[in-house]
Amino acid sequence: MVEYCALIIDDDIWMQRILSKTLQSYGFRKTILASNGYEGISLAIEHLPDIIVLDILMPDLSGHQTLKLLRSINLTKNIPVLMVSALSDTENLGKAVKMGVNGYISKPFTRTTVYEKLLNIFGQDRMEKIAAGEPIETTISDHELNLKNLIARAEEEDISQPKVSESQASSLSEKVSSSYREEDEEKNIEVIKKLLLKTKKPSE
Repeated sequence: MVEYCALIIDDDIWMQRILSKTLQSYGFRKTILASNGYEGISLAIEHLPDIIVLDILMPDLSGHQTLKLLRSINLTKNIPVLMVSALSDTENLGKAVKMGVNGYISKPFTRTTVYEKLLNIFGQDRMEKIAAGEPIETTISDHELNLKNLIARAEEEDISQPKVSESQASSLSEKVSSSYREEDEEKNIEVIKKLLLKTKKPSE
């Protein structure tokens, strides 16, 4: 049986749980949770989920900035992304569509709404196979690629700021999508994590 995987990037723990249970009921039995964009991108690179559910309003990297980075990385650029947000205005929707989002759900939503969006992304036949744990052709064309063409100078990027501006996100996106020296894959993943993961010191 194939274990289909969903990555949920949302800073709201309750929303993570709701989305996790909903996606599991539709066949995505493995759900990975991330509370911010940095963590979400690194987990997407490491696990190559079959779908990513992404919130718009998050600290540090916004959902739009996270989506832009996901679309600039060869390994993650074709993973379907479903955005979820309380923001339902045309400007945010249009921005998400322009960046390559595959679906958009406004909060509050129902399980039926989620399923309808999944149907739009995968189609009826694929959704039935996902629910049954049967193999389908991959929706990620870059699965077999090594981690190259990702980050040119990852060690030089400073992400210690509590907030990321649009210009900083664009700069980070350019570095992520630039030519990356070919080394072993595990080391590349670790370098990417160092760049993307927001390190926070535990409060004493």
